[in-house]
Amino acid sequence: MITRLDRYVFRSAGIAFAGTLIVLTAMIWITQALRQLDIMTSQGQTIIAFVYITSLAMPALILALAPAALFMAVAHTLFRMNGDSEIVVASASGISTWRFLRPLIVLCLLVAAATAALSLELVPASMRQFRYEIARVRGDLVAFIAQPGRFTTIADGMVFNVRERNASGVLGGIFINDARNPNEVSTYLADRGQIVDTKEGTFLILEDGQIHRRTPGKDDTNVVEFQRYAFDLSPFTLNQDPNLRAPERSFAELLHPDPNDPGYQKDPGRFTEEIHRRLSLPLYVLAFFSIAVAALAEPRTTRESRGLALAATLPYVVVLQVTSFGLINQVRHSPELIPLVYAIPAVVVLGSIAILAGYKIKMPAAMSRFFDRLAQRVVRETVN
Repeated sequence: MITRLDRYVFRSAGIAFAGTLIVLTAMIWITQALRQLDIMTSQGQTIIAFVYITSLAMPALILALAPAALFMAVAHTLFRMNGDSEIVVASASGISTWRFLRPLIVLCLLVAAATAALSLELVPASMRQFRYEIARVRGDLVAFIAQPGRFTTIADGMVFNVRERNASGVLGGIFINDARNPNEVSTYLADRGQIVDTKEGTFLILEDGQIHRRTPGKDDTNVVEFQRYAFDLSPFTLNQDPNLRAPERSFAELLHPDPNDPGYQKDPGRFTEEIHRRLSLPLYVLAFFSIAVAALAEPRTTRESRGLALAATLPYVVVLQVTSFGLINQVRHSPELIPLVYAIPAVVVLGSIAILAGYKIKMPAAMSRFFDRLAQRVVRETVN
C-alpha cells in the first residue's frame, strides 16, 4: 500500500534526481556541442541540424551521469530529512529504516532499469545515428563548397569559391585553387558548373573555363582552355566507415559477432569489454545508492555529525568509480577479471545492507593492532 510518506519521500528524491541529472547533462552537453560548432559555421548547416546532431549525444551523457546523479539526489534527500528531524520522527513513530527507504529503493530500481535499457540498445542506436549524421553532413559537398562569396577550404591546399548558385543547383563563377602538390599549383576558373554523383564517384563538371598551372619559383604559367572538364571530388567526400565500433553495436551483435567481421577480428576483447560494461552498469547504480543510504539512512539527532557521515562516503564513491573504470578496461586483455566486475558492486551492496541491519563491520585483528600501535606512536611523538 502506497502511503503519503511514500509519495513524499519518492517525490523529494525524484525531483532532486531529475534536477541534478538535467543540470549535469546540460553542462557537459554544452561543452560537447561547442566541439561540433563547425557543422553550422563552416559547412552551411542550420541551427536546427546543429541542435539535432549534438542532441544525439545526450543519451550517452545521461547514461554516464545517472549513477552519480542518483547518489547525490539520495544523499541530499536523506541529509535534509535528517536535518529536519523527519527521519527521527518517523523512527519514533514506529517506522523502520527499511520501511522508510522503500520509496527510495523503488526510485533506485527504476533508475537501474532505465540505465539498462539505455546501455543495451538506446545509447548504441543514438551513437550510430550520430556517426551517420556527421558523415552525411561532412560528405554533403553541395552544402559545403557551394556557399556564394565564401572561400572554403576542404583539404590542405584546396580552396573553393563560387560567385552564385541558382535554384537548380548550377554554380556560377567557379574558382578552385589546388596547391596540394608542392611542385605544381593549379588554378581552375569556370563560368559555371554542377556537382554530379556517378558510379565512378562524385565530380564537379566545369564548363567554359581555364586551367592555370604554374611551378612555385618560376614565372611562366601554362594556360589550358576547356569547354567541359570533370573535376574529381571523390577524394574529398567523407564516406562512412562500415565497420562500427563496439559501443555503436547492438547487444545482439556483441553477443553473436560475425567471425569475419574486420572489427571483431582486429580486437575481439573489445567486444567482451563492451558486453560486461553494459551488463554491469545497473549493479553500479545499486552500489552508489547503497553507499548513500548506508551512511545517511539511520536516524540522527541534531547533536550527531551528519556532515561527517556524508563526507565519509566520498572516498568510497571515488574508489568505486575508479575501480569500475579500471576493471572494465582491463577485461579486454584479462578475461579472468570478469567476475570482479560484478563482485565489487555486489560486495558494496551487501556491505551496506549489513550496516543497515545493524551489523558492525570489524577490522581484521592484525590491522587493528597495527593502527593501535601507529596511534600510540603518534601520541608519544606529540607529547615529546
